Amino acid sequence: MKKITILFAIIALAISLQAQNVLKTYTFKDSANKSIQMQTMDGGIYIPTYKNKVVLLAFFGKNCPPCRAEIPGFVKLQKELGKKFQIVAVHVQQKMSEPELKNFISMHHINYPIIPATNKAFELVNFVASRTGWGGQIPFSLLLDKQGNVVNTYLGMQSEETLTKAINSIK
Repeated sequence: MKKITILFAIIALAISLQAQNVLKTYTFKDSANKSIQMQTMDGGIYIPTYKNKVVLLAFFGKNCPPCRAEIPGFVKLQKELGKKFQIVAVHVQQKMSEPELKNFISMHHINYPIIPATNKAFELVNFVASRTGWGGQIPFSLLLDKQGNVVNTYLGMQSEETLTKAINSIK
């Protein structure tokens, strides 16, 4: 009986390790020219740059009214929960020049990194779409636990309350 239990434990461990195999590693330069590394996995996206933090990976566009409306809440969440939480935004509409991006960040008082629209960012978008069934509508966000597993997906604008409850429920 013990041998069967041990065998099942080994199989379960192997399956869980296999499920978290890194599929691809990306290194992005954010709006402050800092590197953000992301590793795509079957169960999500691990962001070693923010290890030990819950991450909201938010896909947005500068010309999207609900995306812009979400920003003040994101700024507040980042300020209040920043010790255990990090927002990373990925711009998915037409590319902005560096001065346009800096102006957008300044105008909206953004306190979290933004990954500009690039071919590499669109590869990440395609990965997320293939795993979640996301059709490209924005805003769209993934809430990732500290291991990078997708805890929840959000299509459309989300309230601070909804996000705060979800973030605080993750251990």
